[in-house]
Amino acid sequence: MSARTHRPIAGTAGAAVLVVLVVLSLAAPLLSVHGPLDQDLGAVLRPPNAAHWFGTDELGRDVYARVLYGGRIGLTVTAIASVIAATLGLLLGLLGALFGGWVDGLAGRLADVQLAIPSIVLALVILSFVGNSLVPLVAVLVSGSWVLTFRVVRGHAQSIVRRPFIEAARLSGAGRWDIAVRHLLPGVLPLFTVAFTLNASAILLLESSLGFLGLGVQPPTPDWGSMVADGQARLDNAPWVALFPGAALILAIVGFQLTGDALSERFQGGVRGSGTRLLRAWRRPDVAPVREETPA
Repeated sequence: MSARTHRPIAGTAGAAVLVVLVVLSLAAPLLSVHGPLDQDLGAVLRPPNAAHWFGTDELGRDVYARVLYGGRIGLTVTAIASVIAATLGLLLGLLGALFGGWVDGLAGRLADVQLAIPSIVLALVILSFVGNSLVPLVAVLVSGSWVLTFRVVRGHAQSIVRRPFIEAARLSGAGRWDIAVRHLLPGVLPLFTVAFTLNASAILLLESSLGFLGLGVQPPTPDWGSMVADGQARLDNAPWVALFPGAALILAIVGFQLTGDALSERFQGGVRGSGTRLLRAWRRPDVAPVREETPA
């Protein structure tokens, strides 16, 4: 089987994994007889069995129920932050390419400032001061992830702006808004879609990392990252406490990555190479990761 044939299959598998995780999380009340906060001190650290499919933790809580409900939190926060970050990156990228000058310079400098500070460090500083409720958490995730979409959209939009048919549209009386909606936006949507899926995996990983460090969703609300942290000290005698939420997290991240890589192949006419290369695009703002095409 060729690599070109393998990618759509892997992408379908990745998308299927994401759909299954979302459905399981949404249907958590129907799929578990236990609540995520229910404690049974007579069943502490029980291994997986018929009553507790994934075993129990140090408080006798059902790990299976907590994994399902933890997916609700992690995937919901990831979805919200991904949509906001993608929208912000798309708008700034289009504005920078369309107006150029100080608008593009300002957006580029904002991106440079964000890139100069590692996302995890920025998150630690902000959440330590303002607390780790939902709004600051989403704000931190957005601030650390919009640059990828901005850079790849901006690079592709700049390549489109230089094409002759854009100049012809200007000469025919089309305004900037018309050019953006009728020419730039359709041109960058394939690349934007790929960047969105790859960015979502990075946001989920960052959200789980913050939960692991105790700065994400706070106990007793279940979260995959915090559940892995809770089970870390019990890997020798109760590995299931960390194993199952860690496996769910890995499946979700791999699902996003496979979906993004397959989408890049699907849109190969507009995206050069595999979707993984988009993760490097923000380091090379002067190079648009697209194949130049002559419009018909």
